[in-house]
Amino acid sequence: MSSIRFAFVALLAFALAGCLAPADFNDGRAIRAIRASPDDLAVAKTVYFATTRCNDKTDGWTPGSADELFGLRCWDWALKNEEMRRLSFGMGEGAGVTCGSAAVTVVHVDGDKKAATNVEVPVSYDCTDNFETLRRVVLNAPQQRAIVFVHGYNTTLGFGLKRTAQLSYDLSNGAVPIMFSFGAAGRLFDYLNDTEAAELAAPSLQRLLAALARADTDGAPKVDVIAHSMGARLTLRALSEGNPPTVRRVVLAAADVDPAAFLRLGGKAVKRTERLTIYTAEYDVALSTSQGTHGRPRVGAGLAAGVAGGLGGLEIVDATARATDPYAHSYFAESEVVLNDIRGALAGTPAAQRLPPSSCTGAPPGVVACKIPCPEGKSCSPSLYARFVHWLFD
Repeated sequence: MSSIRFAFVALLAFALAGCLAPADFNDGRAIRAIRASPDDLAVAKTVYFATTRCNDKTDGWTPGSADELFGLRCWDWALKNEEMRRLSFGMGEGAGVTCGSAAVTVVHVDGDKKAATNVEVPVSYDCTDNFETLRRVVLNAPQQRAIVFVHGYNTTLGFGLKRTAQLSYDLSNGAVPIMFSFGAAGRLFDYLNDTEAAELAAPSLQRLLAALARADTDGAPKVDVIAHSMGARLTLRALSEGNPPTVRRVVLAAADVDPAAFLRLGGKAVKRTERLTIYTAEYDVALSTSQGTHGRPRVGAGLAAGVAGGLGGLEIVDATARATDPYAHSYFAESEVVLNDIRGALAGTPAAQRLPPSSCTGAPPGVVACKIPCPEGKSCSPSLYARFVHWLFD
């Protein structure tokens, strides 16, 4: 039994190593625009952010003090990562919330393979109790619209900013891009620590969404949310606990959430949105390994419409045929077909009008379940590796 358990742990480590950290993680060359034209990408994208990450690198702590404890937690390993040092945000939770913006240059998927996605040093400020500056940015935008991206496990601030910029370019819907970043460490073995960081950050995300979506005499910004993997957990909590805000449309991609927890939280969250859309992929390697860790299935690996029958306003889109990235986990941003579907979902187009009618069952106000088809004449079979990991933890 011990040898089998060792094999499981070894496989888990290998699989999770690639969930959100490609080989060129530090410079982000793997994050490239899919739909945007080279002309669009010629102008750097300004990405706004709110983060609960620590950003105090003060040294000379008193041994055994709380300052030393938090300082080492924030920077001990992070100081080995050039980009984390340059951007001045570490790998743990801070004492408050920091807001700001950064210019991000994204390269085209068919462009120079040596060119790297780049993030300039952010301009930031303490916004723990006041998100008014971010709200003003949205109100002053032509469409008074924001899209908030909530990243997942194993993601640094820089990586999240690059992904947010890429999504903004490729969705091209005029929304102000805002990333919410919790204190994920950006390293392999911190899955459980990242889980705790996400839990701690949920109230801050709730306050951010409430501030952005607030209606007053200056207007009522339109707020959409895209949450990936572990980010779906704190998004559901932010939209279901306490005094939750009301936003417009929410997309949960590859949600690393227990189905029972989803039904409890989603039943409340779906009432705080015009429409909640989830994207799933059966052979998602990251979620297969997460299932092995938790001993429970994950929503992002598949959710039956019958199970979610009470969640009117929910769309379930099976993207298994288009989850062709190596770990079948980042397809929401790396498949042009899925990106187009997300673009339609955020525009308010019902799933049955975005996808071939024969691929959808159910109709509003009930649950709608759809499957993105495989292109005719092509094979959409998952890799042997993905099949093996899925079989191992199923």
